[in-house]
Amino acid sequence: MAFSTCVAVLLGAAVHTLPTDSITLSWTHTVEKTRWEEDYRIVGSALIIEEARVKTSGAGMEPPRDATWSSGWWRYKPSIGPLDEVILANSEFASGYTICWANVCEPMEGLVPRGDFVKIAPQPCAGALAKDKALHDAVIE
Repeated sequence: MAFSTCVAVLLGAAVHTLPTDSITLSWTHTVEKTRWEEDYRIVGSALIIEEARVKTSGAGMEPPRDATWSSGWWRYKPSIGPLDEVILANSEFASGYTICWANVCEPMEGLVPRGDFVKIAPQPCAGALAKDKALHDAVIE
């Protein structure tokens, strides 16, 4: 499937354009040691968060009142509007993020080194997909 706008993972001059218009970010909460997931999709030229999920509630991660319990997760739609970008603290002192797209999941550190802020943002697909197709194919193999 061809996309005109893809999801890019950026750290300084390093840019990895993923051949997709949707991703799931996941991580383990550093204090409560529970899993958290967020689904993003490109709409127009912005990212929207479609759903967030957390396995349990705890310090700093209470699900909102409208969250529903389903299949072992508290599920809800965060009440934030379209985002130009999502900035992640890709710390060396936490377990790290996992990014999933097109039925492929990879630790974020497989795309960019840990220890600095990472930006997730929409980016035109043209010209960038051939380079990152090799990454996608290598992960699938």
